[in-house]
Amino acid sequence: MRARTPVAHNRLVDVLVIGGGVIGVACARELALRGASVTVLERDRIGHGCSYGNAGWLTPSQATALANPSMLFKSFRWMLDPESPLYIQPRLDPPYLRWLIEFLLASRRSRFEPATMALVALCKASVDMWEALAARDPAFRSFERRGLLAVYEHQSSIDAAVAANELMARAGVRVERWSAEQVRAQEPAVIGPTVGGYFFPDDAQCEPYEAVRVLADEATAAGVRFVEGAEVFDVGNTAHGRREVKSTAGVFSAEQLVVATGSWSEQMGRMLGLRLPVIGAKGYSLLLPKADPHPSRSIYLIERKVAVNPHHDALRIAGTLELVRNDFSINTRRVDVILRGARAMLRVSPEPAARSVWRGLRPCTPDGMPVIGRARGYGDVWIATGHQMAGLKTAPATGQLLAQLMSGETPRFDPAPFRADRF
Repeated sequence: MRARTPVAHNRLVDVLVIGGGVIGVACARELALRGASVTVLERDRIGHGCSYGNAGWLTPSQATALANPSMLFKSFRWMLDPESPLYIQPRLDPPYLRWLIEFLLASRRSRFEPATMALVALCKASVDMWEALAARDPAFRSFERRGLLAVYEHQSSIDAAVAANELMARAGVRVERWSAEQVRAQEPAVIGPTVGGYFFPDDAQCEPYEAVRVLADEATAAGVRFVEGAEVFDVGNTAHGRREVKSTAGVFSAEQLVVATGSWSEQMGRMLGLRLPVIGAKGYSLLLPKADPHPSRSIYLIERKVAVNPHHDALRIAGTLELVRNDFSINTRRVDVILRGARAMLRVSPEPAARSVWRGLRPCTPDGMPVIGRARGYGDVWIATGHQMAGLKTAPATGQLLAQLMSGETPRFDPAPFRADRF
């Protein structure tokens, strides 16, 4: 990936994208391909936020709205368990409490099912686009389409998954139910107790930071300019009706803004006079030595809520969801839960510690759906944020949808489920 350097004071651009994660990079690339002059401002380094160390799943089978009716009552029970898959940090903060109330109201099946269908469509198209990128660029070596195996330890759990997988089938996701014998025969890495599983043959995986780097290189080739270490601290208007954006790397003047700031979207919204109810949900991933036997595909340990992604020389495991806003602290107890869960089901390395531990903040809206489109009341501000755990798996199609809306093209996807003026 080419070096990203600061630009001159008060540089004029057609589109200024704020946020250099996978969503911002995808939007910038699509806009540049349509002839726009695009600059991306990133407060840290390109792809070093939530895009850097996540599970690396490209899985339409898991592309569901976060506000899930089947998880509603479990979430209340989990809140009291410090080792549960979901943790909601107690806070006497009115915007935070409002977010939680809206989350509960959105957790209805009448809203969940159509939202999930829209998210799956975005994800299926994105996986195809990632696959095409891997075919174009040999540097994207980690992309593999070997499917995802969801492993169940209890009969009640696998039976309860029937309705969810029927919904996936209606959305066009291929689903196979495997017996315990099939699971062990097809995936010898599974050594723990299992009653069977569901296999999704069209799901894929990759190394997330590699994916962002390759996408950023294509964006650079299309003319996108990336500026790292550029934290935005003020947004105003010029005398010519353009947006003036002040950052730690200089001042930029733009015809249009794209807000792709992930878990920092709420603060960015306040600068613009917008309500963007996006809360950071912390997740962890651990990099372990190669297992023996090494998994041949992505594995989801359902009851333990542990995601497994086998790389050619290592094993990445990930999990937990902590609604914490922008708290980056590491909870050792929750990291240990992920490691214990993997060791209970897979023959992983006996080494007592992981090679590395990473944490990142997934940007979550109250209804668990991305925000993609024009901001309420503004003609020159566009939003692409709130992708929760689906950022990597929906990024290429998100960029395409936003660029089509900004360019006045007929959108490939129905934009209504993602509209930016719904809050």
